[in-house]
Amino acid sequence: MAALLPSEVLAKAADLIEPEGRWIQGAYAKDAVGEEVYPPSGDAVCFCTYGALYMASGRPREMRDAEHGPAAYYLRRAIGRELQRYGRRLDKWNDRRDRTQAEVVAALRKAADLARSEGQ
Repeated sequence: MAALLPSEVLAKAADLIEPEGRWIQGAYAKDAVGEEVYPPSGDAVCFCTYGALYMASGRPREMRDAEHGPAAYYLRRAIGRELQRYGRRLDKWNDRRDRTQAEVVAALRKAADLARSEGQ
């Protein structure tokens, strides 16, 4: 199976966490009772930004790919200067106390559009 383009991974990640209750902070993924699980677990039902990127990739990978791979590159570009105050760490950006689900989904969609505009 061919790897998905970054734009596809980003769009799928946005779709994954857009429904109410599917985005979380402070963990990569949680199950239906709120217990922390590893993202590829069949029990995972909600995800942080990294967990969503990991799941959306469609293939087993190191978690590091979600943090440093091509999709994360475009997400960092889409977030831009705001990310600098978090040491360019997407997990810290995701977990900011006043961060909203809508902001995360919008950033993922903006990154998907950016990647798509560059043929990725």
